[in-house]
Amino acid sequence: MSGSLVARSPADQFRDLAETGRNVFLTGPAGSGKSHNVRDYLKRHPDTHVTASTGVAALNVGGMTVHRWSGMLLGPAPGQDFEQYFAQLSRDAKPNVRAAFNRVRRCERLVIDEISMLAGRAFGYLDFHCRRVRDDDRPFGGIQVIGTGDALQLPPVRTNQTLPYDWFFDTEAWSVAGFCKVELRKIMRQDEPEFVAALGKIRRGEIDAATEKLLRPRITTFPARDITRLFTHNSMVDRWNDFCLGELPGPESTREADTWGPHNQIEFLEKNLLTPKVLRLKPGAKVMFTVNKPDEGFVNGQTGEVVSIGFTSVVVHTQGKELEVSPYRWRFDSNDRTSAWLEQLPLRLANALTIHKAQGLTLDSAFVDVRAAREPGQAYVALSRVRTLAGLHLKDWPKGIFVSQRALDFHFPPLSPKFS
Repeated sequence: MSGSLVARSPADQFRDLAETGRNVFLTGPAGSGKSHNVRDYLKRHPDTHVTASTGVAALNVGGMTVHRWSGMLLGPAPGQDFEQYFAQLSRDAKPNVRAAFNRVRRCERLVIDEISMLAGRAFGYLDFHCRRVRDDDRPFGGIQVIGTGDALQLPPVRTNQTLPYDWFFDTEAWSVAGFCKVELRKIMRQDEPEFVAALGKIRRGEIDAATEKLLRPRITTFPARDITRLFTHNSMVDRWNDFCLGELPGPESTREADTWGPHNQIEFLEKNLLTPKVLRLKPGAKVMFTVNKPDEGFVNGQTGEVVSIGFTSVVVHTQGKELEVSPYRWRFDSNDRTSAWLEQLPLRLANALTIHKAQGLTLDSAFVDVRAAREPGQAYVALSRVRTLAGLHLKDWPKGIFVSQRALDFHFPPLSPKFS
């Protein structure tokens, strides 16, 4: 890499590398602008295929899961040979599999958002799959791949807790494809130097004296009820949202989403959207917007309070003004007008969220309970959602900050030993 390229900012490096057709891994801490840089790239290359490792992330980026995009579905079973699984898929006559194979054949550029949550076995098979579908033995069959994510946030899902995490960067596919790693360093979400430094240390699993001195006073015994709470488990979220709604006076209004299309596609939307299929509301309820509509005065993650509930719309007070919020239609495939859709008010109760569902959001304030956090990066994801130190409230001092050593070594390679 030339000296002039190294001297450029990480954002410029990403743009230069991506424009030359290289495979790129764009990474960086939470709030460093990964999504912003990819959106700029997509404006220049609107024909790029956009995917993500999970359903939640796919809906956030307006794409589809990489499993569905490629037609690899669930991927090969443990121990199953890649060639055997590909032959099984090749015999599958279902239209969705045939359509996926055609997508792979015509793709030139592929974005995989939250690639760090994609299991290594799935990543390795995707490379094999693209080569076989395209009859091209170059990495990923010659498709340029741009991955985004941060292995120091949420890891890939593992079903066997005794096994190590199956990271994408530990695969032969990663090594052979020659990914250029570009790390964004400037944090956009927070602008308080001490808070930014503390979050950076927590990302690496470090809590030194300065970090503890800064954050320990943020322990809050009796937080205001209107502060969004971040929990590790769905059951905790449901209990708190139910309690807060029940404490409000008056009858509860229930809005059930309208849906159309194949049952399996509707199920995907219901499972992965931030907006629930059945939305329960009352005047006074704290709600969060779940889509970006800046022209109408709100963005994803912004909170407000229900003022009144009409027949089809809801009035929400947010950031000093009242907005009339109408139903929004999500599609299973934003590029296929015949795919399933779900129509619901783009809102959800915001008294509590799981940390997993909060990934990607920016919050003005949050009450964070990470006492039950056991996944690497989970505490960091929760703490880094909040814009300001004053907006951060802790349930208790965390007993441990879990970080994957493999992820640390990947992002911060240990110095090679020197020999005389």
